[in-house]
Amino acid sequence: MSLPLMTSAFAAKHKNGGKLKDDRIIVDLQSQHRVLSPAETMRSIATSCEELGIDTFDMYGDFSADANSSYIRKFEAEVAAEFGKDDAVFMPSGVMAQNIALLIHDEKEKIRDDAAICGSFMCHHTSHLLLWEESGYSKLLGMDAIEIDTRSAGSSFPVPPMRLHDVVSAIKKGKSSTSGSSAKTGPSSLFLELPHRELGGKLTPWNEVLSISALCKEEGIKFHCDGARIFEASAGYGKNLKELADPFDSIYISFYKGLGSISGAMLMGSNEFCDEARIWLRRFGGNLYSLLPYAVSCWAGYNRHALSYDNSLTFEQKFEKLQEITKKIESETDFSRVGSFDPAKPQTNMIHVYIKAPYENCIEARDKVAKSTGFNMFTRLKEIPESDAAFEAGFQAKFEWTIGEANGSINDEVFVLVWKEFCSFLIKS
Repeated sequence: MSLPLMTSAFAAKHKNGGKLKDDRIIVDLQSQHRVLSPAETMRSIATSCEELGIDTFDMYGDFSADANSSYIRKFEAEVAAEFGKDDAVFMPSGVMAQNIALLIHDEKEKIRDDAAICGSFMCHHTSHLLLWEESGYSKLLGMDAIEIDTRSAGSSFPVPPMRLHDVVSAIKKGKSSTSGSSAKTGPSSLFLELPHRELGGKLTPWNEVLSISALCKEEGIKFHCDGARIFEASAGYGKNLKELADPFDSIYISFYKGLGSISGAMLMGSNEFCDEARIWLRRFGGNLYSLLPYAVSCWAGYNRHALSYDNSLTFEQKFEKLQEITKKIESETDFSRVGSFDPAKPQTNMIHVYIKAPYENCIEARDKVAKSTGFNMFTRLKEIPESDAAFEAGFQAKFEWTIGEANGSINDEVFVLVWKEFCSFLIKS
């Protein structure tokens, strides 16, 4: 039995990327955030200014101000306190934040009077720094990356997260590669992403995070957390933000991903680290004349989602929702015949869905289901190239699925019925 076509009243209730098609509203089950128009977004920022008591603009980052005279410094202080760090610096992008962290940690280790010496850092082979930043660490910072590849011979799919033994091997490799040369004796920092976005939200076991932290201290390596989705990781580990940040020398968090803000990031660490970060932010051109639209959107999103103001779904509830839905999909549909989840069981409120059918068949099945039910299973689907290990494992398409405020408000039975019809169409095709 198909769901009834979407009514305007239901669409208004679940406005999460809904699009008008053939006089009907199609609701996107993949969208974790309610979609606002630019005008609605600007109005929400104005409302947030009033709610947060912001009546003056920041200027060039308000570096010389304090939390009593600057809203942006107050925002930074609140986030730093929540994460148990000395200080925090608001930045317009995560790319900028993480490259600044790389620079600061490397500067501490460099032989400063030899500009030819190139520093290095360690990170997982799926790190954002390697995949999506056009080699900025090399082209702009003159640094080398030591990739920690967790794929094992003969078993390259699915890919496991970074583990302690991987780090031990990478440190040995880093030392051996510089042995006998005039370069540094090893990497200056290790970047660990929590959770691993490219691996479907997988988490490094917590006891191993602590062991990696201890190893880094022993080796004189700075331990940095790529916390773009740290709130998702907090729910997955069942630990508060302060516990999660404690093993790291520095941590970056994003406000536009799980928190749904326009754009913006925060870099946290010691007072000395943040003092240097503000200098580098100026050098990078990141302390704009005013960051107000971004900063206000981020502060409001942080309060609403990270701290669960105004009765928003918590990340724990989002995690539980995805656990329940995936369990029902596997037990009540034919999904096992057409695809697989990675990881097999969610470790956070996000997961990757791998499908055996060709890309075109998936799109056709999705559109048929949307026409009969009024719900879109996904809007962002990727074709898996033949060179990918997942293709060799029998999969031809994939998409990322995260439960957020918008799709998290939809009844479990809706997901089950939509997935049931989707699987049925694929099996018949």
